[in-house]
Amino acid sequence: MKEFKEILEEESEKLGILRPRFFRYEQMLGFVTGLYHGKGLSSEKDPDNPKGSIGAFARMNYYRILVEKLKTLLRSLESNGHIPRGAGRIYCNSRFPEKSFAFASNFGVRGKNSLVIVPSLGSFLVLGGILFPHSFEIHMEPAPLVESNKEEFPLCGTCRLCQEACPTGAIVKPGGVNPNRCLQAYASQPCFVPEDISAKWGSLFYGCDTCQEVCPYNRKDNRAHINGTSSLYFFDDPGGSGIEQLPPATKLQEKWGYLGSGIELGRVLETRDDDLRKGVFRHTVLDIGWITPHTLKRNALLALSHLPISSNWITSRWQLLTEYGNSQDLILRSAAEYTMKKTRSKVRYI
Repeated sequence: MKEFKEILEEESEKLGILRPRFFRYEQMLGFVTGLYHGKGLSSEKDPDNPKGSIGAFARMNYYRILVEKLKTLLRSLESNGHIPRGAGRIYCNSRFPEKSFAFASNFGVRGKNSLVIVPSLGSFLVLGGILFPHSFEIHMEPAPLVESNKEEFPLCGTCRLCQEACPTGAIVKPGGVNPNRCLQAYASQPCFVPEDISAKWGSLFYGCDTCQEVCPYNRKDNRAHINGTSSLYFFDDPGGSGIEQLPPATKLQEKWGYLGSGIELGRVLETRDDDLRKGVFRHTVLDIGWITPHTLKRNALLALSHLPISSNWITSRWQLLTEYGNSQDLILRSAAEYTMKKTRSKVRYI
């Protein structure tokens, strides 16, 4: 009879998720796995329709996809009697220390950018897994205990590419990211963005990949080497051949929160707050309560200041920017004033 670990690995491979690794955490036994999504897409620079950039992890709702895969895995293990019903608890993008789970279990190692690197794949992946009660008995070798103070970078050596590439110098030491300088940290929070950070904002709307893009372990895109590309996206057609057979973008957004390569910034600024999260970004990674509409609109305003914009586009929306510049929300007002100062020369007055 096959051992639980062997069965788990076989079922995971069928689902296109990475080989699970076990660990012990507090009063629980768990395993960590991941979904490799690969590099992001380059956004087109269209002065008549400026778009903000999206991080690779946000291009589609990979967290939701991984959760659905874990649900399928859990149901399979339960229905075949490998675990009791209700014994497993799925986690993904959670309050648990998921990166520490990955490091302790040897699923991956720590990079100097603080992210999990899987040596054969890189770091363009999302993490998740299942936790079990400590009393749950699995016949296998003892699982390692999660430790939070382990600071090792076995793959990085003397490499400093991520530290040197960070536009704001947020990676202040190997494995240490200063959230007061990290662009992605700002992009997620409703706060003022200091002018020295705004100056480095670039086209970012949500998700910064700079420290991952320069990492030598991310030079290759390995999606095609993991059980077929189609399985990564969890489409209805498991026999599909991959990217060439992707469903239309509207279907992708409805089911898996597809955002593509960029976000139309004008649309974000023109949309009512109430319609932004549950309308424009419904089912996407931005459809979560702690990312406020004003955070996204502030991001859109700052991205505009760094993109090529036609005189027609900015002139037709100058009144809208002026309204943001007079907003009761001081964070929005500050971002609008910064962008208007940068783009005023392109406005045609009639």
